[in-house]
Amino acid sequence: MRKIILVLSITVFVIGISRAQEVKSNLRFIEVTGSAETSVEPDEIRFQIGIQEYWKEEYERGKKYKDYITKIPLIEIEKNLMRSLVSVGIAKDQIVIKEIGQNWNRSGKDFKKSKTFELVLTDLKEVNDILAKVQIKGINSMRIAALKNKDIVKYREQVKIEAMKAAKKKAGYLLESVNEELGSVISVIELDENIPIWRPENILSNTIISSNDSDINQSMRKIKLKYEIKVRFEIK
Repeated sequence: MRKIILVLSITVFVIGISRAQEVKSNLRFIEVTGSAETSVEPDEIRFQIGIQEYWKEEYERGKKYKDYITKIPLIEIEKNLMRSLVSVGIAKDQIVIKEIGQNWNRSGKDFKKSKTFELVLTDLKEVNDILAKVQIKGINSMRIAALKNKDIVKYREQVKIEAMKAAKKKAGYLLESVNEELGSVISVIELDENIPIWRPENILSNTIISSNDSDINQSMRKIKLKYEIKVRFEIK
């Protein structure tokens, strides 16, 4: 008797699912993508400076690889860098060592020791000052590694809300154009959340930057946030 009841229950359940799917398939809906973006002022800039040993003869006209005999040690280059940074107002507690390593010299003579420092800055003006005034031999890279803002979570939420509103507005005027009325939300999908849209290679390259580049392009001064949300609305 229990087996019969169980079979009947399963049959009723399957029929119930079939009917629900049939009702769902008859639901009319519109699916749109809403997007929004904003730019946020950074309150922390991580700026990296790389230094590497070099041969004095590299900077002498007419010298070739075979003539490279006088290596300038890393400690001397580091002292010159620190002196230059202090001269533009960078405090020692703003500077941390990021990487230490060594690279094989292409002349085949020896390894070249290298070191990367990361500066924790609060104003892009400091970056401009460094680019314009810190110019010593042995620097082989300068780059902005990261732009940050302590309230970035709040800004993300705001942009997502605006993206959702944009989706509703788009669906509304599309349906209005065909004399239909917007209904309730059926589903919401966030598309490829990219937090934030900022890439260091878009700001400064890994090569030495000329003092002519000291005024960073205005479009590169901010953290850009952009979000897309796919929303499905019922058509009444």
